[in-house]
Amino acid sequence: MAKPFDPKEVERLRRTSVKAERKRQKRRQMQQEIARNQAGNGVIIIPPQKQTLAPTAKPPALRVAAYCRVSTQEEQQLGSFDMQVHHFTKRIQNHPDWELVEIYQDEGISATTVTKRLGFQKMMADAQAGKIDRILTKSISRFGRNIVDILHNLRMLSALEPPVSVEFETEGIVYTGDGRNDLLIALLSALAEMESQQKSEAVKAGIRWRMAEGIYKFSVHHMLGFYRDHFGRLVIEPAEARVVKYIYQSCLEGASPAGIAAALSEQGVRSPMGRTRWSPDTVRSILKNEKYCGDALMQKTYTKDFRTHRSVKNTDLNMYFKENHHAAIIPKKVWLEVQRLLSVRHTGKSNAPRRSLAGHFTVSRVKSGIFQGYFILDARWPAAARGEFMKTLGYPSQMDGERKV
Repeated sequence: MAKPFDPKEVERLRRTSVKAERKRQKRRQMQQEIARNQAGNGVIIIPPQKQTLAPTAKPPALRVAAYCRVSTQEEQQLGSFDMQVHHFTKRIQNHPDWELVEIYQDEGISATTVTKRLGFQKMMADAQAGKIDRILTKSISRFGRNIVDILHNLRMLSALEPPVSVEFETEGIVYTGDGRNDLLIALLSALAEMESQQKSEAVKAGIRWRMAEGIYKFSVHHMLGFYRDHFGRLVIEPAEARVVKYIYQSCLEGASPAGIAAALSEQGVRSPMGRTRWSPDTVRSILKNEKYCGDALMQKTYTKDFRTHRSVKNTDLNMYFKENHHAAIIPKKVWLEVQRLLSVRHTGKSNAPRRSLAGHFTVSRVKSGIFQGYFILDARWPAAARGEFMKTLGYPSQMDGERKV
């Protein structure tokens, strides 16, 4: 009887020996083919034909543009923006084979999106129109800090006919769309976006700290009645303050926000945005703004996404309230009464009984003519009733004759 053996081991060895033999055969075959080709003078390598210009013809100049941007006031003060413009202008003009197209500029604009960068948009439009061959910029962070926008715009430029290359001076990269620098560009763009996010979080943290300490300087750029002087102090603007008082007084007299807006538009008073037509929402926002009575409620809105810079109503984070934060235009008592009236008109009912002045005595306000803005009081009013009326408007009770409010 034959001795037993391990069939699995035999099959494994057979397969291993077959594979090894096949590899040896392929290697010998390749060596024989190489030796045979070398014996017959080998393969002839044919390089691509180079286009030669006529001896008198001069190659066309490369049309070069540059893009310069700074995003903060601090950089502008240090001259970063002017230095960028000067550097690229001089570099292009000193290159014998380059022709300056334009130095495209965005001063004091964030790079997280391209929607507000008008200089960048104009440059992209000119590139698509075939006016540019190469774009110079300081770094990827100057070109943009949003990885999606950066890669999208680079690929758009490289897909043009002829393609437009982009040189990032700091990184020493020239992007031509050939794929060699795609991974490096993506990594550097991601780092730029991360840096932008970290800066955004640091800025927001600083703002919230100042809010918590009551030293935050809120914007009054489109706020009627206030402005900031060159020291950053909040100052009342007398002419605009009269408009604010008129709005509050009209509300106390029973006028609706729509009626006040129509009256201001008819009288030619411009809105906080400089428009000739007032909207009821603008009037309502002025009537509900606690800053007119000297208080400050901060972080009513916040920027949720650092890429879009869109402000949303704050329902998630802390708010910060500071009473008597600054000088008031409207007395606190008047402001609170206006809030009550707005609430009553909104709900259609009041929790408190309405108070009448001096029974059947009447008061009206002159709406036009030389006495526009004056009150006409019933002559039967006693001095106490007149004083009570003036108190409801937030003015001293002393009153001699007619008084313009």
